Amino acid sequence: MSERWIPLPLDKTIFANLDEDAVVGFNTAIENGFKNELGGHTRFNGLIERVDLGLALPVYLYDFNGDLIACCEGKVFRVDQSYTATDVTATPVAGGRRVIFAKTGTDLLMAAGAEIVRLRGATTEILSANAPLSSHVAWVQGYTLAVEIDSQRFFHSGAGTPDQWDPLDTFAADVVPDNVTSLLVTPFGDVMLGGEGSIEQFERVDGGDAPFARRWAVASGVKLPYVLSFADNAMWWINSANELVFAPGQIYTRASDDIGRFLEKIDDWSDAWIGGYPDRPLNIQGQKFILIQAPNATNEYGTRGVTLLYDRRQKGFSSLYGWDSDLGIPTRWPGWSHWRLWDKTFVGGNGRIYELSDETHLNGAALQRWLVRTSHMSAGSGSIINDFRLQVKRGIGGNTSAPTIRVRCSRDGKPFGSWIRRTLGKAGERLQMIEFGSFGSGQTFRWEIACTDDCMVDLIGAGIKSIPLGH
Repeated sequence: MSERWIPLPLDKTIFANLDEDAVVGFNTAIENGFKNELGGHTRFNGLIERVDLGLALPVYLYDFNGDLIACCEGKVFRVDQSYTATDVTATPVAGGRRVIFAKTGTDLLMAAGAEIVRLRGATTEILSANAPLSSHVAWVQGYTLAVEIDSQRFFHSGAGTPDQWDPLDTFAADVVPDNVTSLLVTPFGDVMLGGEGSIEQFERVDGGDAPFARRWAVASGVKLPYVLSFADNAMWWINSANELVFAPGQIYTRASDDIGRFLEKIDDWSDAWIGGYPDRPLNIQGQKFILIQAPNATNEYGTRGVTLLYDRRQKGFSSLYGWDSDLGIPTRWPGWSHWRLWDKTFVGGNGRIYELSDETHLNGAALQRWLVRTSHMSAGSGSIINDFRLQVKRGIGGNTSAPTIRVRCSRDGKPFGSWIRRTLGKAGERLQMIEFGSFGSGQTFRWEIACTDDCMVDLIGAGIKSIPLGH
């Protein structure tokens, strides 16, 4: 029988509800990249370091009056467009939790589990001694809202007076008797209060004694305080069943069925978060993502940090990773927050502020590995792989050197073999097809395609030339 080219199923999404050895016809890993709308693969942006705050803990980002705001270790910094950081901390943001921001007409408010802090003038100050100790703060139609720690209540300020709080101005979210742990205000002005057992919608009402009224509830809770966001006219959250779900109204839909088993096996959800709070999804390279991170979970490499990208257009997942240069294996992607300002996307790291940019494919100074791993391809009684080829954008190097792309194979479930490298071409080299030669014989084959050089990757397709064995 004559040789024939067989395409690899690179246009498939990740499937993670079975062990990798039991998956056929899908991809089992897409790292630091995503499946684009043409069925190929594009490398994810790298991180350019813009500001070193001289601190070590996570940086949370927002904006105020044209400046980028960064909060780290309770300190608040204003960062201008020249990336000059000014410490404006007179009163630190206390509480030790993730910092949640909200803007009023005059103030920037910050809450992290203790007193609400505001920035109005040159430095920060306590908003009000009468405001509750709060993990979340928001603003809607002149009212400042705050979730009281470890209770079923949220409070509101006086109308147009964010520093005036009456202890009677409170509402209980009690469709299900669980504490309120999350709060967001949608772009439509809906106030969404989440607890482990339910999500309740309140809205602003005119007239009467109470400025807010509860309208309806969603029959699903929010697993953790910072895994509730808003995108594409719908709420998105992680529920108590460890599912990513979304709802434009009261009825929710699962988005994570293909990786449900993977999410169930996450061993540590502490400090997990979704996206730029509350309604800033990660839209880059013409794509629309939701970023989900469980920073303390154990990943498949045995290091800490699981970071997922959900592509809202392609309805599929990929993973983001950093790199441990000492161990030579992936580790947690270095971001803790992201925010859009000045037509750029910024990422808060450990004491640093990065710009997410396709001008680099390093994570700061650290390596970023792009990788695609296929599932098993079976060939009946077996086959001989006489050639393997990639169709990829080339000519991305300089005049004297070029980056490389590499491929390796696992036959019949055995460990992966050695990497085989090929050049991505010096400047001006346009031939897209790269051949890697023979990979021997077997009944099943699994492939990894990777790049660790600082370069873009646009993988268009891949295929194998094989001869069947036997009858």
